[in-house]
Amino acid sequence: MTNRLVSSFVATIIMLTLATGAIWALQTKTERIAISELKQKLDRGDKLLLIDVREDWELEEDGAIPGAIHIPMAELDMRMKDIPKDVQLVFY
Repeated sequence: MTNRLVSSFVATIIMLTLATGAIWALQTKTERIAISELKQKLDRGDKLLLIDVREDWELEEDGAIPGAIHIPMAELDMRMKDIPKDVQLVFY
């Protein structure tokens, strides 16, 4: 009885995890934009949040776009909860 209950519980957790992932995928829209299009959006004052995912050494070597938030790629998953969802996000 206990093994069946545990198996049922685990199956439910797996289904919920998969369903959550599917819902997230449907709600998010990912697209690539050209640098020229990004510049136009910035010049127009469109509401964007730039997130620089390069490593610290890359940032120091090449500089950053003013106003961008630096979140290294390795930290991105654990910091996604802190990123606003009411603005267009641009990761670079």
